[in-house]
Amino acid sequence: MAGPECPACGVIYLRAEARAATRQAEARDREAAQREAEDQRAALREALEAHTVPTFASPLVAARPAPEPATEGITFHPGEALSDGALEARLRLAVLPVALAGAWFAVQAPFFHFFIRTFLTMPVHELGHAVTAWFCGYSAVPTFWVTHVSQERSTFIFLLLSGLSGALVWQGWKRRQWAWMGVGAVLLAAAGAGRFGLTHVQARALIYFGGDAGRMVLGTLLMATFFVPPGHYLHRHQLRWGFVVIGAAALMDSFEMWWAARTHVDRIPFGRIEGAGLSDPSALVDVYGWNVSRVIHWNVNVGLACLAALAALYLVSLWRVRDVLRG
Repeated sequence: MAGPECPACGVIYLRAEARAATRQAEARDREAAQREAEDQRAALREALEAHTVPTFASPLVAARPAPEPATEGITFHPGEALSDGALEARLRLAVLPVALAGAWFAVQAPFFHFFIRTFLTMPVHELGHAVTAWFCGYSAVPTFWVTHVSQERSTFIFLLLSGLSGALVWQGWKRRQWAWMGVGAVLLAAAGAGRFGLTHVQARALIYFGGDAGRMVLGTLLMATFFVPPGHYLHRHQLRWGFVVIGAAALMDSFEMWWAARTHVDRIPFGRIEGAGLSDPSALVDVYGWNVSRVIHWNVNVGLACLAALAALYLVSLWRVRDVLRG
């Protein structure tokens, strides 16, 4: 580029002016971009403070068609729908009674009872044996139809269970979660009572009793998971729905039989199971000397206690959402 030059340094004036103009344009562009970014941040802050949608949107969002009035407000994200409170309150009102009533009638129908017992409640029954054995200090491995329990008590099982319960107490204290502390203390006390408070014969009898009784207790705990708060893992991933179905089936499978056994003793499954030996009621009566009335009453009492616990949890849950239900 030709033109007049500076007599002192030889710089061509036109080139210097072009560079200066370029730098000024770049500076203006940077200032404009900074102002735009600041405007967007300010709009976002205002939107967050006012709980409204930001005033700027990406081109893809802006290109979306507006929702139709007939479908506006409908969501296909269950976690978000339940978290607003209204639907959750109605579910807490209806699900527990419906699940219990449905399970009560289902276990009385032969076909449904066979399906429920085979695929849903028998694993819970065997887990009841295993959990009872663990708390009595024995090692146990539950399978689908039988639970293998060690002949002698295991120090390792007792220490492991005590350590886990103690860790729950410690974490509850550390995080100020008093419910954790309470549950851990109860589990720790149960492990100590089962290990040191029961003789070998008493513990073995309790393990047999823990099949149906444990199924009712574990079923109650599974149903209780339906009342976890919104945002909980079981709530977000919808696992509580499966747990409430399995829990209701497990609770009613045992309770219906023992409730009917008060007047129809033939409902009790006495006898021998192929490949497993005596049934639980037969072992309690023939081996450990329990009378039939004691077996019935203990199982019925466990079932009534489970129903009472669920009723209390149900009422407390409804009390917490009473304002939503009234609205």
